[in-house]
Amino acid sequence: MKRRFQLLNHCLENHRLTIGVVSLFLGMTTVALADYKPPSEPSHPEQPTIISGTRGGCSKNGQANLTTLAPQEHIGKTVSTHPTFAWFVPDAEALPMKFQLYQDDVNEHPQPIQNIELQTTPGIMTHSLSEDELGLSVGQRYLWQVVIICEPNHPSSAIIAQAYIDIVQKSPDLKIALAAATNPVDRADIYAERGFWYNAFGEVVACGDDARHRELKLNLLTDLAKIEASGNSHYASQKSERIKQILEIERKARL
Repeated sequence: MKRRFQLLNHCLENHRLTIGVVSLFLGMTTVALADYKPPSEPSHPEQPTIISGTRGGCSKNGQANLTTLAPQEHIGKTVSTHPTFAWFVPDAEALPMKFQLYQDDVNEHPQPIQNIELQTTPGIMTHSLSEDELGLSVGQRYLWQVVIICEPNHPSSAIIAQAYIDIVQKSPDLKIALAAATNPVDRADIYAERGFWYNAFGEVVACGDDARHRELKLNLLTDLAKIEASGNSHYASQKSERIKQILEIERKARL
């Protein structure tokens, strides 16, 4: 009888240990998210990108600004010729908006590529180039901007935010890594570790709003805020503060 009790107790202890190990493993898998690492040799804008408008957007009642969700201190990269662009809108009211895309020009005369009319929705908005459209060219740099038309009869009241994007070739190493990825989160991790901001963030915002994707989205924005804060320019510091405001709003919205 004593022997049977010892065996039963031993089995129970092993069972508790197994549950503990499995729980620890599952907990680790939900938080093991890659950090965004800027390119080893980042490119920098030759001139500061535009940041206009007062806090709160057109209504001036919000807690944040119209903000492109992309690097400011360095130029974000993508290996996609049909990338996804993301930005944050502070206004609760639906307002006319434009998404504008230009090919950068060495003579400082950007060539217009796309001009899309949209309606604002509060929070994070996105725009992806359709696969049916002619894609962007590898090796080229583009300027993109979003414009909120606060008062149609007063163009000077428009709020503008913009950023640059570089289109680069997909390396053999990246192709191999992506071939082994089984879901958007894995692909986002791979892109983030290799410095492809637009691909990493695009994967996350395109695949739903469940807990894991929200966690990765906030993680990437936190990384971006830290990187911008480490920059030497006033514009980068300003961008960092804007992203921190957005992070606070996004976290409160999930409570």
